Amino acid sequence: MNNAGGSPPAAITDVTAKSFEAAFHFNVTTALALTQACIPQLVENHGCVVNISSMAGRTAARGLTQYGVAKAGLSHLTRYLATDLNPKVRVNGIAVGSTATSALETVLVMPEIRDAMIANTPLRFIGEPEDIALGVLYLSSPAARYVTGKIIEIDGGTESSTLEMPIPDF
Repeated sequence: MNNAGGSPPAAITDVTAKSFEAAFHFNVTTALALTQACIPQLVENHGCVVNISSMAGRTAARGLTQYGVAKAGLSHLTRYLATDLNPKVRVNGIAVGSTATSALETVLVMPEIRDAMIANTPLRFIGEPEDIALGVLYLSSPAARYVTGKIIEIDGGTESSTLEMPIPDF
């Protein structure tokens, strides 16, 4: 499982080539390198890879340009790896929605923000790490033996960002 990732929110005018490339490297290049390092064992054991992506890779939200583009790249890398490594290795991803992890701990302690995020999630709650773990368990199990190249959305039904960034209009 490739679960490294992240990038701080930034107004588009504050995104630099260096920060953009760093986000891509952290979210995409590391997943590629780790997968490549494991290819012999994956092929030998008919293994599987699960990449942890984000709903930010399929939606657009102000302030998340570099993160969202990187996660979109990771989702597409997942599809390419599935194509390149079949038939002996399955590769899938999970597009994670708002989940109560350390990445959101600073905003989830603010009741007004937490309540807004819950209201903007169709299932009306913030996911827990266990929700994502169950998706990884499924994709890693024999139950998913006929699944490859797919991005499973575990996001409470979200179709847009649940958190508005305080970035002013132009």
